[in-house]
Amino acid sequence: MHLKRSFIVTLVLACGVGMIHAETTQQDESTDLDALYQQIDEAILQSPQFVAERERQIDACRKRLMKKQSANDSIGIAEELFLLYQPYRNDSALYYAEMCIRLANALQRPDLEGRFRSMLAFQCSNAGMYTESLEQLHLVKKSALDKKGLCDYYWAWMHVCGEIGYYTQRPNEQLSYYGMQDHYRDSVLMVAEEGSEEWRHLKMDILNARRLFQDALDINDEWIKKVSEDTHEYAYAAFYRSMVYDKLKNHNKLCYWLGKSALADIRCAVMNQASLLFLAEHLADDGDIERARNYMEFTKACNLFFCPHLRNYQVNSLVNVYEKSNQAAQSRANMILIIASCLVILLLLVLIVVVIRLRKR
Repeated sequence: MHLKRSFIVTLVLACGVGMIHAETTQQDESTDLDALYQQIDEAILQSPQFVAERERQIDACRKRLMKKQSANDSIGIAEELFLLYQPYRNDSALYYAEMCIRLANALQRPDLEGRFRSMLAFQCSNAGMYTESLEQLHLVKKSALDKKGLCDYYWAWMHVCGEIGYYTQRPNEQLSYYGMQDHYRDSVLMVAEEGSEEWRHLKMDILNARRLFQDALDINDEWIKKVSEDTHEYAYAAFYRSMVYDKLKNHNKLCYWLGKSALADIRCAVMNQASLLFLAEHLADDGDIERARNYMEFTKACNLFFCPHLRNYQVNSLVNVYEKSNQAAQSRANMILIIASCLVILLLLVLIVVVIRLRKR
């Protein structure tokens, strides 16, 4: 999952009616965090079954591809394999994206070639491979792209520019890449179908930035209704709902929707995990260290399966949970030491009293 950077927004009176309606929505939703966490715990235990199901789908698709002879017959199945691997295993997704490019080139379809290069570029930048992403985007013939191709092309540019802007330590470069990110965001909105995942994603980003939280929740309501639960698309929608509650500082709703997003991804055998890692951080802050560590270890294993190296935001989240865990362990050790010291002192006092009484006798 492509991650959004979490930040705190101060709510002011300018939020007006939108804030009032947002508060009403918060009150209307019920959240049973204990029951949800239990579902996540069970899903983690059942994870091998979900992985086996995705592998079954991949194997069936691969067998279909082997039976095809022509590029025209193969290209659609190769794209299916790319989409199956996209959130599951990065190196295989890259392989099938490149196969799609070769097949499109053999068919002399620059429109398809450009769209697949854009998809490959996004996959690269999503895995921290920014140089490779830019290389692919520079190879795209923009004039050959149809509307769908343009949407994927602008989306890939938007993503890689945002990532580079976030991680660079050069202020001028950061402003330049953030400006490019804004430009490509506008371009995506111009070509994306209204109501599509890309459109809802960006509209929620914009409304959140403007503190129009109820409008963002209204879009998300439609998004949630459109997708089926236990799908990767639902995980996206739930994740973006959690972002609204993060800005509203509603901790329970934030954790609830992060949990719903994580649960859907686990059941879909998505290895590019984000929501569960963020949830682990919040659980660690709440003092639920054991569950936070369990979620963190599971997420770490998933992300390393997806890509052999952890990305910066993942390392930071893991370090935060480890620090909270170490602090909790240190606090327990200090408490045990204090209790032990008190017992020793108490025993010494009892011993002194006994010795004094024996001497008097």
